[in-house]
Amino acid sequence: MKVDEVYSSNEWSIEEDKAFENGLAIHPEDASDRWEKIARDVPGKTLQEIQLHYNLLVEDVNQIESGCVPLPSYNSSSPMASIGQVSDEGAENKGTRFWNYNNESNLKASKSDQERRKGIAWTEEEHRLVYLCLHI
Repeated sequence: MKVDEVYSSNEWSIEEDKAFENGLAIHPEDASDRWEKIARDVPGKTLQEIQLHYNLLVEDVNQIESGCVPLPSYNSSSPMASIGQVSDEGAENKGTRFWNYNNESNLKASKSDQERRKGIAWTEEEHRLVYLCLHI
């Protein structure tokens, strides 16, 4: 059975996915009853569905990290026309995101600036941390 077939036959709601993610974060990987506890946290899903969902998630991460998933293409009319611009913006703002939270310039940020921040690509370090969290 292919990944697409599994997902089409076993849809997850946003609430179920969030409960699953919280369960992964709360229950340690080395716990003998981890999957049973996570299954209890996600109403309407069986133990097998929980484990399959996790395995598919791990497979997705592996595909992304191995370069098998192409990067999204941004149209040239958008403020983030190239990955380089997004990366530069993200690198430029790293470390300054929280220390000047109450700065007046932050309060007066234009709507376009706020929208542009939503599209900052993850750094390699952020990808690595997510990967490590999935394999705890």
